[in-house]
Amino acid sequence: MYDIDREIMRLLPDAGTQSGYLDTPEIYRRLLESVPDKPSRKTIHRRLVKLESDGLVEMEQRGVASTWRRKAGSRGMAAKAGSMMTFDEALALQTLKRFSSHQIPELVAESMSSMFEVAEERLQRTNSDNERRYARWATKVAVESGGFALNYPAVDRQLFAIVSRALFEERKLRIVYRPRYNANNDRSKIVLPLGLVEVGRLVYFVGGTEGKEEHTMYRMDRLAHAEAMLDSFDYPASFSLEDYVKQQRRFDFVVEKELLLKLRFVEGAGDHLLEAPLSKDQKINRKDAALLVQGTVMLSQRLRWWLRSFGPNVEVLEPSSLRAELAAEAKALARIYGD
Repeated sequence: MYDIDREIMRLLPDAGTQSGYLDTPEIYRRLLESVPDKPSRKTIHRRLVKLESDGLVEMEQRGVASTWRRKAGSRGMAAKAGSMMTFDEALALQTLKRFSSHQIPELVAESMSSMFEVAEERLQRTNSDNERRYARWATKVAVESGGFALNYPAVDRQLFAIVSRALFEERKLRIVYRPRYNANNDRSKIVLPLGLVEVGRLVYFVGGTEGKEEHTMYRMDRLAHAEAMLDSFDYPASFSLEDYVKQQRRFDFVVEKELLLKLRFVEGAGDHLLEAPLSKDQKINRKDAALLVQGTVMLSQRLRWWLRSFGPNVEVLEPSSLRAELAAEAKALARIYGD
C-alpha cells in the first residue's frame, strides 16, 4: 500500500465504530494539513477508487458527491487476523483492552479497535471446555486504583490524535489553550511538542517555545484547538522527557529543593515503605511501636499531599522547616474542628 493510501485510511471513519462518511473534498482538505507532498484531488479520488476495488473502503453516492469510509476490520493486522488468531492472542488483546485504565492507553487503543473486535469474536467461538475457560478468564481479574477515585476530565480524541501525531512527526503545533485563570482564551500560540505524560489520570503534553530554554506543561483537557503545521522543527538533543519527569520532578508541582526527610510512623502507616522505598538511600528502624524512616527526597507539593494523607499517623522529625509548616497546618485544622 502506498504512503498516500495509508494516510487516506488513517483519516477515514471506520464502519465498525462510526456511521459517518467523508466526501472527497474533505479528505483532500485534511490530507493537506498532514501530508508535506501535497497530492492532487484527482490523485486522491483515484486512490479511493482503488482502495474500494481492493475491498478496504466503502463508497456511498450522495447526489453528485462520492463519500467514503473504511470497512470494518479493514485496517492493519485485523484484516488478516480473523481466521488466524489463537485463543491466547485473543485473550491477551481482550485483557489489554479491559485493563488499560489510563487515558493515554485508552486514547491510542482506538487504532486497535478492529483487532479488539476480532479478539472478542474469537473468544465467543468456543469449541471445548479449555476454550470456554479462556473466554471466562477476563471476568476473573479486576484492577482497582489505590487512591480516591475522582471523575477526571476526558481528553478530546481528535485533539489527542493531532498532538500525538505532531509529536511523532516533530512538527510545530498551533494551539488555543485555556488555563483555569483564563478559561475563555481565544488567542493561539505556536509550540513545539516534546512529550506526553500522564499523571494521576490527567494527560499533559510538554511544549517548548522557539528561543526559550524553559518548557511548559499543558493539560490536554484544557486544549480548545490544536492544528499541526507543515513546518517541522529539530527536536532538541538537550531535552530528555525521562529526566524532565524523573530527575527534575516537574510533575511533582512546585518543586523546591532536595532534602533529608526523617519521619516517624505509627499504627502501621508506613509499613508499605518496607517494600516500596521513598528514596534509593532510605533507612528504616523500629523503635517501640513506631517505624522511623529517613531518605533524600525532593520537597514539593506532591510530597506535602502524601504526608497529609497519613493524618496523625506520621510525624515529620526533620527538616525543622517542614515540621513547623505542618504543625501550623495542624493548629489551623484544630481550630476548624474544635468546639
